[in-house]
Amino acid sequence: MLKNISFFLKLSSFFLLVFIWVYTMITYGKLPETVPIHFGLDGKADGFGSKNTNWFLAGISSAIFILMMYLSQNPNAPGLNIPENLKKDPAISEFVVSILCVLTMFLFANINYESIQVSLGKVEGLSHITNYILGLMFLFIIAMMIYSWRLTKKSKI
Repeated sequence: MLKNISFFLKLSSFFLLVFIWVYTMITYGKLPETVPIHFGLDGKADGFGSKNTNWFLAGISSAIFILMMYLSQNPNAPGLNIPENLKKDPAISEFVVSILCVLTMFLFANINYESIQVSLGKVEGLSHITNYILGLMFLFIIAMMIYSWRLTKKSKI
């Protein structure tokens, strides 16, 4: 069951990555030479740079996706920083990494889409969706820690 869910999450992550690249390619020619590259907590652009920065975001997204796919298949990799009792079950560790991957790709896809929309003058700043995704990631990490703690507590009984 977890394997199937993990597969679906990985597939969703891949499609989000494809969206990032395709949307960047489609809109690149329409972008002004200077685009927002940093946004404040209020969602307003406060840093600007070359439109080529959009390719950098797509590249970083790809690198993170590849790293997450590697970590999902290698629970004992040194780069995977999840509790040891979750690493013991490969299906659980793959599931955890798959959730983090889809949330990360959704975050990058949203930032990519909204920053391009700001560049094109269609919106004034980032929406609150970015904050919601970050909050969801934070809640997931807390839930993972609580689950790990409960597993540790059960194993001591």
